[in-house]
Amino acid sequence: MKRFKKWGAMLLTAGMIFSLTACSQPEKETKTTQQAAESKEQNGQEETQSQAASGSGEEAVSLKLFYWDALFSEEIDELIKAYNAQEGNANVTIEPTQLPWAEYWTKLETTLATGDDAPDIFWVNLAHLVEYLPAGYMLPLEDGVVDLDKYSDTAMDLLKGEDGSHYGVPFLLDPNVLIYNKAMFDEAGLSYPSNDWTWEDFRNAAKALTKEDKSQYGYCFRTDTGQGSMHEWLVMAGSNEFDYVNSVPLFAQDDALEGWSFVYDIMYQDGSTPTGAQMTEIQGDTYFQSGQAAMVFGAPPKIVTYAEALGAEKIGVSMLPTGARRACSFSVCSMAGYAKTKYNTQVQSFLKFAASKEGMNILSKAGLTAHLDCFDVYEQNIGIDVGAIKETLEQSTLVPILYSVGHNSEFQTAFNSCIGEVYLTTDLDKDGIKKVIQNYADQCTALTK
Repeated sequence: MKRFKKWGAMLLTAGMIFSLTACSQPEKETKTTQQAAESKEQNGQEETQSQAASGSGEEAVSLKLFYWDALFSEEIDELIKAYNAQEGNANVTIEPTQLPWAEYWTKLETTLATGDDAPDIFWVNLAHLVEYLPAGYMLPLEDGVVDLDKYSDTAMDLLKGEDGSHYGVPFLLDPNVLIYNKAMFDEAGLSYPSNDWTWEDFRNAAKALTKEDKSQYGYCFRTDTGQGSMHEWLVMAGSNEFDYVNSVPLFAQDDALEGWSFVYDIMYQDGSTPTGAQMTEIQGDTYFQSGQAAMVFGAPPKIVTYAEALGAEKIGVSMLPTGARRACSFSVCSMAGYAKTKYNTQVQSFLKFAASKEGMNILSKAGLTAHLDCFDVYEQNIGIDVGAIKETLEQSTLVPILYSVGHNSEFQTAFNSCIGEVYLTTDLDKDGIKKVIQNYADQCTALTK
């Protein structure tokens, strides 16, 4: 738990914003920006020295790297230093720039589209990858950059283009799991969640863990479209949510309706989770992080946040409860190259190092990488038994969070509005829920006409 103490009050005072993956903390963003400026100045002064150090007489090369999550700042710096320490790489200067989540995508897309000040290397999530690939922004990886035998097939398949090439090195896997507060289960005299829990097991426990005065809830739901929210209930119910390749909404079909209705009943019949109105004031998982809820769904980076806030000894991790099927939503964040970079050789070289076990062991200190031999590093670093994550990857149907190849942002906006309307309306029966979700599914379909 030494690493958590370095993050300290930053994580306690700044909630992580999630939309398909982890985002940045403001306090550390400022620090990182200052460090980046200092690093850039220092790199400029040392270019000649780097060239001489390489002993190769090669021209010094400077690459720009964009990323969004301040929690990875130390690991990014360490990764760059380890790369430069490799024979033949001392002439390559890599300038990292960390940007807040909202600012990140605006700046990245502008620079990639215009080519002005574009990064040679950048982070990308699935939602943006499906837009960047057809736009021609992404550099195909050369053979051998990623040792495919050492990586999750599911992750690599999502990063493959129609030409068969891979377009990113997956450094962060986000399979969702059930995260719980052990102390609250102990106080209630309940056994901890197990990997064979059903939806009814979950519902019964949520009721038992909810206090009458609502000072504590059994579960905290999220009413956004981030991971650990409605996605989990729909995929467990048997729905794939969207046929993103053909831009077809699936979230209003009968199997999906079971997921919408189950959560609605937990909220309004049982009172085991804060209401939609309450979560317009405080986002759902904040209740867990502040010690006001016993269970939450979330991806691996969130476990780090909760452990810092509550103490690792209080955090337990289990697979999601099984509904119609054992499943969870799934996202991959990757490190990619810019298609128009002037330094293809050096970009491919850096990405190959990042994809190696040595590189991924460094990144695994901050999050669960896709390299199959680096799982233990993540587990040891956070000090929590997270074997349930590995079992989730091995046993669950993994449904990628992708909305539409052609209308991704519009579909996501409609889906988010659908979640809001359902859970802000207090008197819906199953038919009423069906009417609401069908309306938004029809809006998505109309976009494709």
